[in-house]
Amino acid sequence: MAVIHAPQPLPAHSPVAPLPAAPPIELLLVEPQFLLRRTVAAVARDLRLANPKELTSIEQALSLVSVTAFDALFLSLDEEDAALELMSRVRNGDTRCAADIPIAVTAAACGTPLALRLKHLEVRRLLLRPFKVKGVLDAIAALRPGPAQAPAAA
Repeated sequence: MAVIHAPQPLPAHSPVAPLPAAPPIELLLVEPQFLLRRTVAAVARDLRLANPKELTSIEQALSLVSVTAFDALFLSLDEEDAALELMSRVRNGDTRCAADIPIAVTAAACGTPLALRLKHLEVRRLLLRPFKVKGVLDAIAALRPGPAQAPAAA
């Protein structure tokens, strides 16, 4: 049986002041699996990491990025060709998103050709399935600007 201890408060004389949290990023989250998508979105909102716009397909994302800018993309590679096309369009400046927007992806597997393509597209994070939700949240935190790259404890 695991024992959970309550976190101890910092001493009153501690010179370490909490840093103000960066505002949540506008995140485009494309994940066809309902439970995973909803869990990631809810936790990212609760931790104030992101304001995710949830979509189930890359086709929907292609339509949305033509009219809406996002701060970061988090894409499933279940539709690999379409996802690569979306990332190419973003990198070429053919969307409302900045061409250098941070991108993270999830995949069931990743061979050398795909890895090289993702590197060329400047994908910041690749998560291979199966993964834990914490891994996804860490990847979302890494998409945020600024020095703080890990989610804050809630």
